[in-house]
Amino acid sequence: MSTTYTFEIPLRWGDMDAYGHVNNVTIVQILEEARVALLGCPPSSGQAGNHQPVLPLFADLPEGTKALVAENHIKYRSPLAYRGMPVTAKVHVSKVSPASFTLAYELYDPLEGTHCVSATTTLAFYSTATGSLMRLSAEQRQKLMA
Repeated sequence: MSTTYTFEIPLRWGDMDAYGHVNNVTIVQILEEARVALLGCPPSSGQAGNHQPVLPLFADLPEGTKALVAENHIKYRSPLAYRGMPVTAKVHVSKVSPASFTLAYELYDPLEGTHCVSATTTLAFYSTATGSLMRLSAEQRQKLMA
């Protein structure tokens, strides 16, 4: 298994649903924020920003490469109450294949430490130049599993 990285993802008042829980749509956004904190902005976004990713995989990709979400799986273990505090997100690379990789996430209540969500996202790279999926190089696969 690869290294687990921990991020604190801020919440907004509007992220709460009528029951005082973090909305399920916001959960997917939290996963996205954790993914960007880990990997940086996808190369096709044009928004490199000032953020230095922990695992700068995107920095080595050719111009016109798109990072596509192929799958999301979410298991809600416990309601995540809105507390006005950042959510703790633990992320690691759980699987690497020739043309995709999967990130696994665990989200925790910031006050009680309750494990609220388990999720995975599978990403694949698409080349706009060739119009097809790109295979990961041996170096990229190694970087992901470190």
